[in-house]
Amino acid sequence: MHRFRKRQVPQEEKRTLPLQIYNSLTRRKELFNLEPSTTVKFFVCGPTVYDYAHLGHARTYIAFDIIARYLEFLGYHVRYLMNITDVADRLIERAGQSRKEPLELAREYEQAFLQDMRALGNTNVEGYHRASDYMPQITAQIRGLIEKGIAYQSETGVYFEVNKFPKFGQLSGLNRDELGLRRLELCSSKKNTEDFSLWRRHDAGLRWESPWGDGRPGWHVEDTAISITNFGDTYDVHGGASELIFPHHEAEIAQAEALTGKAPFVRFWLHTGLLTTKGRKMSKSLGNVIPIRDALNQYTAEELRYYFASFHYRQQVNISDSALKRASSNMRHVRKNLQVFQNSRSTPRERKSVSVLAQRLESQFRNCMDDDFDTPKALAVLTNFSEKLPRLAKVGMDERSKAKAEQAFRRMSNVLGILP
Repeated sequence: MHRFRKRQVPQEEKRTLPLQIYNSLTRRKELFNLEPSTTVKFFVCGPTVYDYAHLGHARTYIAFDIIARYLEFLGYHVRYLMNITDVADRLIERAGQSRKEPLELAREYEQAFLQDMRALGNTNVEGYHRASDYMPQITAQIRGLIEKGIAYQSETGVYFEVNKFPKFGQLSGLNRDELGLRRLELCSSKKNTEDFSLWRRHDAGLRWESPWGDGRPGWHVEDTAISITNFGDTYDVHGGASELIFPHHEAEIAQAEALTGKAPFVRFWLHTGLLTTKGRKMSKSLGNVIPIRDALNQYTAEELRYYFASFHYRQQVNISDSALKRASSNMRHVRKNLQVFQNSRSTPRERKSVSVLAQRLESQFRNCMDDDFDTPKALAVLTNFSEKLPRLAKVGMDERSKAKAEQAFRRMSNVLGILP
């Protein structure tokens, strides 16, 4: 469906890089050993479009945009897909309150979300895919799980029988006793409390025909239908907020591997830390959200990106006005230093030391990003580089040396997306 135009990334020299990524599935950093110039299949859980996106969403999607940018910087071609959840109880409830059809309301908030992503500079997503467009694939996956004896039908719908998938709990680290305490979707027709829905019957409201009665799919099967249809039975990277590890991503693994018989479903699972305000998770249910569009009335996209890049993507972030203002000031300072450098006059004098300095700083930047996308350290390298630019301008240099320094600075800045 919706596609953003890909950025043109400068061609880098081909080299084997020691990129290490923390894998939530194995709970350790692992070598990302795909050869440069190959395609990375990258799926990220998108929003449920029943309201405006907030800074909690911005925190996650900026982080994954930076990761996609860095993979492209290294020479990979990134196929970055994101789902749009437009089939959900919360959406149906909001539509009823608004006296609109659920899918009509979903389209309005979907467009607002896409506008927010463009405004933030998150333009690496190749395609946004609506759950409602994948009903044939969803029903086919459910049918396949029933045929394999892993899912069962009851009077309320179809459920995945967790006991039939012994690895359930591997991503979250929950054992069988702990899983039994996690009561999902209370329903008397389920065999076990931890079983989750693949299809729920509904006699009214938003619903589709199916072999198991009119209704709508469970949340988890929507994403596996989209990702498997586009990427096949296994792929490279799946990202999302840490709150999705259980039950959502746990259920995705169970569904996919039980259906295809292939493991791992995803090679690397990446999860962003929560965004909190005054120590509490930013969420619509708590009423403490800051819509992205409101934040962009106070700060530029580059200032917000600078702020979020100052935290590691796995770190929990407690947002505050003072921290945002400090990031805004730092970003303005970086931009001013670059302008001073750009406006300086060139001299005939060649300065090889400038090129050497730029190469050294870019190498430091890569080393930081190669360590599980350590943006705080990478940002410190870039900020240090910006502090040197006015000093270099005073000393003077030839046009070639000046161009090399600016190109290196912009390559690093473009990875973080902090310069327009």
